[in-house]
Formats: sequence, structure tokens, C-alpha cells
Amino acid sequence: MDKGGQGEKPKVVIDASVAVKWVIPGEPWEMQARILEVKIASREVEAYAPPLLLYEVASAILKSVLRGALKLGDGVEALTAIGRLGLNIQITSWNDLAEILDIATTTKLTIYDSTYLHLSKKMNAKLVTADKELKHRGRSVTEIILLKDLNIT
Repeated sequence: MDKGGQGEKPKVVIDASVAVKWVIPGEPWEMQARILEVKIASREVEAYAPPLLLYEVASAILKSVLRGALKLGDGVEALTAIGRLGLNIQITSWNDLAEILDIATTTKLTIYDSTYLHLSKKMNAKLVTADKELKHRGRSVTEIILLKDLNIT
């Protein structure tokens, strides 16, 4: 992954489709997600996310627990581990919502997806996602890297 400038750490925005792969085993592109997780934890990559990520990851864990694919204790432990990773959670303000709504209208994406696009643009960071539709529709807003194409070593 391009570091963006001499001596600068790569800056990324992580969406829930990536973070969920840190929690739920057997997901496609899990290995790429794990490598990114290690780079974030070691502070080699500067990672950002909106507060929305917390709810989306918790919701995915709940679904896995209810399906019997994950034990509740493991889900709670996973949330705690993600909390320790060092993701920079960036608050969405009321003023941000007008631009997010504009992005959603233009791209025909949800407010949720548009929140990630907005943060990526605002932070001048690349958005990392496993969502092909988000990459396709959001490409006019910010630079987006599909998790399977992520190249960090």
C-alpha cells in the first residue's frame, strides 16, 4: 500500500465488511483482513472509522451468536479486542450529514455506506472495504480499495 508521502503512515478508513472478518472465521479475504488488523495494531497503518462501525460489528456478532456460529463470550471478547486495536473513531457531526446525504443521493448508496465514503474523503484516507458495490458506486467520491486487492506487507 502506498504510504502517501515520505515517512507517512498509510491512512485508511475501515468499514464493517472488513472489521467483521476479524471476528467471524471463514469469511472471504479473511487473511487480508488479518494482515491489515496486525498493521493497525502495530501502528504501521493509521486507521479511522465512524461510530457506525461499532454498531455494525456488534450487529454482525449478534447475528452469529443467534445462529449458533459464535458463542456470546467469544463475541464480547472480539468486541473488546477490536476496541484495543487503536482504530480512530471519528464522530459524525450534524454538519457532516448534509454532505453524507448528498453523497448517498449521488451514488445511490445507503446513508451508512455514504458515511464511510464521507469520512474517507474528509480524512484524505483510502477506504478499505470488502463490498464490491460500495467500491463501484463510491469510486467518484474517494479512493477505495477492495480488501481482496489490498497489498500491504
